[in-house]
Amino acid sequence: MKLNRKPRKQVKIVLLTGYLGAGKTTLLNHILANDEGIRAAVIVNDIGEVNVDASLIKNGGLSQTDELIPMTNGCLCCTLSNDLTNQLQAIANTGDFDYIVIEASGICEPIPIAYTISAFCDQEKYGGDAPMRLDNIVAVVDCARMFDEFNGGKDLLAEDVGEDDIEALLIQQIEFCTTVVLNKTDTVTPEQIKELKAIVRSLQRDAVIVEATRGDVPMGELLDTGRFDFEKAYNSAAWMDAMEHPEEHEDPEVLEYGISTFVYERRKPFDVDALSSYVQTWPDSVVRSKGMLWAAQDPDMCYVFEQAGQRVTLSENGLFVDSAPADEKRQMLEENPELLEDWDPVCGDRMTKICVIGRGMDKDALVAGLDRCLVDWEPETEWTPAD
Repeated sequence: MKLNRKPRKQVKIVLLTGYLGAGKTTLLNHILANDEGIRAAVIVNDIGEVNVDASLIKNGGLSQTDELIPMTNGCLCCTLSNDLTNQLQAIANTGDFDYIVIEASGICEPIPIAYTISAFCDQEKYGGDAPMRLDNIVAVVDCARMFDEFNGGKDLLAEDVGEDDIEALLIQQIEFCTTVVLNKTDTVTPEQIKELKAIVRSLQRDAVIVEATRGDVPMGELLDTGRFDFEKAYNSAAWMDAMEHPEEHEDPEVLEYGISTFVYERRKPFDVDALSSYVQTWPDSVVRSKGMLWAAQDPDMCYVFEQAGQRVTLSENGLFVDSAPADEKRQMLEENPELLEDWDPVCGDRMTKICVIGRGMDKDALVAGLDRCLVDWEPETEWTPAD
């Protein structure tokens, strides 16, 4: 049975991210308790983790038939299903809501969820009249915890969560968002807040930073902001900006706290085993690094090297163009002439280019250590675009 959609304006979606205990649910309660007549559907990862104020729940409980919690202010709450697109469509069809607020699990990376939502909201698919739009991704940060993590303290770690998980998630959530809420500002000093803002800016170039206590944030910073654009959000990570503009100077506020960025670029491949051993010795001063990597063990494959906190990963990102047969290579270069800007007569497009972000880093020592992991390489046959 189809639900008839009532004539209505486009529904705006807000995605709340943040580590466990950062204050996402408190912020959610703040939205629901507003007196501005906002009608919101709330989707959460695990209803058992959400402590929506009892005063906002009608009849206090989960419906056994539709897994919805109707609320006294005209809002509703439901669990995040595996098929998020169908869930969004069903809510859009009712025509009863102005907003959908999705509270992601504290251990969720935001990009996959945002990608699913953006694909559902694709304007072209609806002829320019999509029923919904992802409007804002809000990363909620516990100030005390973040300050502790990025100053090397680990006393706030949960027993079942490793330090690599916490730092990596904090970094990923901050890198991919449009609004950062520095929550629980009453737990840190004004100087520490300034330092936290500098840390955020070292990871995220464009997001609006909002200070808050107990999740009390103006509605205008959360709802109907018009801030989200997938491509802009993806490219707003500071490491990506540094890769594109390595010659630009750092933000003075960032430099004030010893935070710096450099791009390591070489035309030699890494011995992956040597690199793996070396990275294990990196100091806490290296906060974030990411980029393309050329591996001697597999010289035709371009890898993505990624480090956040103590977590390090290496994943395939497709073959280098120079690895293709001559005819295919020539065609690809004709179709993508920008590749010739970085084309090397010996290595082609093979290269390593990694952005490194840290606090109080010894750049020279890091570069020297990385250089020791490189090996010489010669192509089986030389080829130039003129061949």
